Amino acid sequence: MPTTETDPSAAPDWGFVGHYVGRKSLVPDWGALGQYQFIADALMEIARTVIDTAQIKKGEAVLDVGTRTGNWSLLAAEAGAKVTGVDFSPGLLKIAREKLKDYPDARFELADVAKLPFVDASFDAIIDVVSLMFGADREAAIAEMARVLKPDGRIVWTGWAGGDAISEAAKIQIGTATEANGHPPHPYSYWGVEDEMRDLFGAQGLDIQMIKHPIAHTAPSAREFLEGIDQVHPTSRACSLALEKAGIFEQTMEKMIGVLEGRNEDREAFKVSRHFVVGIATRKH
Repeated sequence: MPTTETDPSAAPDWGFVGHYVGRKSLVPDWGALGQYQFIADALMEIARTVIDTAQIKKGEAVLDVGTRTGNWSLLAAEAGAKVTGVDFSPGLLKIAREKLKDYPDARFELADVAKLPFVDASFDAIIDVVSLMFGADREAAIAEMARVLKPDGRIVWTGWAGGDAISEAAKIQIGTATEANGHPPHPYSYWGVEDEMRDLFGAQGLDIQMIKHPIAHTAPSAREFLEGIDQVHPTSRACSLALEKAGIFEQTMEKMIGVLEGRNEDREAFKVSRHFVVGIATRKH
């Protein structure tokens, strides 16, 4: 059974095959662990950048892969799109449907991005707000997005540039948790490395452009930053449950704090800077 907040002592179901990624997932249901609505609100700056980059026109058909609570779908609908959102969480999709109840053209489906339930050339634009990077089957995801994209359409996705303190701390947490449970390393990808993305999208006949944008994270301290993330982020919550079960939660936390404090930009509190990437894929001509 998937881990839920009503059973906090249970370990994550590491064998779960996610509806979204089509392979093993760190989190069986992003609506069952953590409090994703807070993450969704924190990502609105990135979401607005995605929508602006996509240059959505009134009446266009837009697919939101990883809609979560519907925040980015709402932005697309407000821009005039006929939006379709997919996600692997029934609970988050329920929130999204309620959030867009005043947009009759909006629809939401429990779907796997590696097996999209749509006919070829269905969408003018496909958007992603820090969702694709949590999947494992990148090739299948890109192939499916290319299939349902109209010939003159565009895919606008996001990822982290990597190499920053938060990304390094996350790798420690995820890597230690998977090892503690006897599983091979999780195929974590930032979707922000240009050479990788050029090869992956190029295999589907797509050209790409990638633009880096700065963003900063602040908190009273590195520990309080990590504790705050741990309460709301589904992946962090799943990892922490596994680390607690293995008896190595605190020592892993100390390693993560050490990484963050080593890159702290604020002597009086905590601040680290990083970059997110917005990529645009279009057909090769």
